[in-house]
Parts: sequence; C-alpha cells; structure tokens
Amino acid sequence: MHCPISSKAVLQEILLPQLVLRLVPTPDATVLVRLLSEHMAAATGLAAPTLEQAFTERLRRGGVALPEGVAFPHAVIAGVRQTVLGLILVPGGIELDPNQPPSELVFAIAGDSARPWEHVRLLARLSRIASDPQARKRLVASPDNESLLKNLMQEDSAHG
Repeated sequence: MHCPISSKAVLQEILLPQLVLRLVPTPDATVLVRLLSEHMAAATGLAAPTLEQAFTERLRRGGVALPEGVAFPHAVIAGVRQTVLGLILVPGGIELDPNQPPSELVFAIAGDSARPWEHVRLLARLSRIASDPQARKRLVASPDNESLLKNLMQEDSAHG
C-alpha cells in the first residue's frame, strides 16, 4: 500500500520518525547514504543495497544541494512500495554536492519511478520549507531528534 502525496497531505504520512536525526559527529557521504538506505529498506520494500546504489548514483550526478545549506538526495526507482522521507540535521554540514556548500539539512526521499508526480509534489512541499530562512533556522536549532521532528511537523503545517 502506498500513500499518495497530495498538496494537502502532510509530511507525517510519509515521514519515517526513526529517520529524523540530528547527527553529531558529521558522517561522510557514504556513511550517510548507507544509514538512509538501511532505515528506508523495510518501508520501501527494497533491499538496502538497491537503495544505496540509487542514492549514490543520484549524488554522483549532482544537483541535489542548494546554496542555502539544504540537500535533497533521492532514490526514485521502480518497485518502491511507498514513498518515504527522512530529515537528517548535520550541524556544520555535510558535502553532498561538490558545486554547493555543505548541507546542514538533508531531506532524503525514496519513491517509485512509476509515480513521478508524488516525487515532484513532495519536492515542491519541501522546497516551501527549505526556501524560508526562518524555517531553516528553526530546524537547524533543534538540539535533538525529538525537537527536530516536532519542528519539522510545525514547519510543514505552516508551509503546507
């Protein structure tokens, strides 16, 4: 069963709470991708190595990070049972795109290539949060996983 992403949907419907993390110390990109893949495997119905390969290939192509310190690594591949989302806060940032500064906020998405509209709608929703300097500031200020989750839900409600 999958959760369609509509403009009225809330992130809570697809967000994996165990993948809303404040990571200290900063991992390297390979470790982050492995963590994302392992946490998303069960919900997507795909093996972690399959997700890891898709994330790695997408990162290699670039264009996943913004100058504002936000990144959107994503794996859009066939067979994903349900679109899922995670938010990783990396104080000080992690380099995911060599053409952009390190990213402190990493919105990771896995979705099915047969439902590209879900992915586009989700990116649009997340970009409303990411484009607001005050929203980014509030998310980055989250001292722990619980407050990061709470702050993300509040930002989603405010920007939906």
